[in-house]
Amino acid sequence: MSAYRRRKDDSGAPRWMVTFADMMALLFALFVLLLSFAKVDNETFQRHAGPMRDAFGLGDRILRTTSREFPVPGEAGPGERTSSAASQVMAGARRLDAKRNFLFNFRRIMETELAHSIVVLIDQGDRIVIRFPDATAFESGSAALAPDFVPTLNRIASVLKATKGVLLVSGHTDDTPISTVRFRSNWDLSAARAVSVVHHLVEKAGISPARITAQGFSDSRPLVTNDSPVNRSKNRRVEIAIEITAYEG
Repeated sequence: MSAYRRRKDDSGAPRWMVTFADMMALLFALFVLLLSFAKVDNETFQRHAGPMRDAFGLGDRILRTTSREFPVPGEAGPGERTSSAASQVMAGARRLDAKRNFLFNFRRIMETELAHSIVVLIDQGDRIVIRFPDATAFESGSAALAPDFVPTLNRIASVLKATKGVLLVSGHTDDTPISTVRFRSNWDLSAARAVSVVHHLVEKAGISPARITAQGFSDSRPLVTNDSPVNRSKNRRVEIAIEITAYEG
């Protein structure tokens, strides 16, 4: 019998089916492998589990076969880590939005003071500093607020009150020694000036005292070298630093 005759009489599936079956088996293994690496969204799965259960007649068993990863004790699971990272991103976006709102409102309300350098606004990234010289805010050698500066401080307070965040009010002096009945040194004077600003923000502007800290730094943190009257004047200042957390419109 010829070879052609034998091939014609062979029974069973065509030979190409063997190759096809091998390819399908490999594809099946690939999909199983991909599925094993996939993370199932439990909420979405639960939402679609009802129709799947009814279609396949599996009852409640399908709800008990969700893919689950068990974290090491004391270690956050993948879902918790993802949720924590997402929360941090959202919190960062809210802080950035709050910061932009604060800067916009402050520049709008304090336009005149900023233009005449009565107040200086400094963006330090993670916090914002509002700086004003002591010559503007206080009488020489005194911790009492100058009457002409009170309206300016009230406008500053209106922006601070509308913004959530921790406030640090700090007083600074030059290196010229001081010793009076009230102020034993520049430490006392710088702290007293910071406290005067805090009292006004709390009592007159209604800002929560829980948000505010007052500190006096004396001449320990100069902006420039204390080698001239002009430079000493720059170092005598009060600063309000704010770490913004959220904005209230």
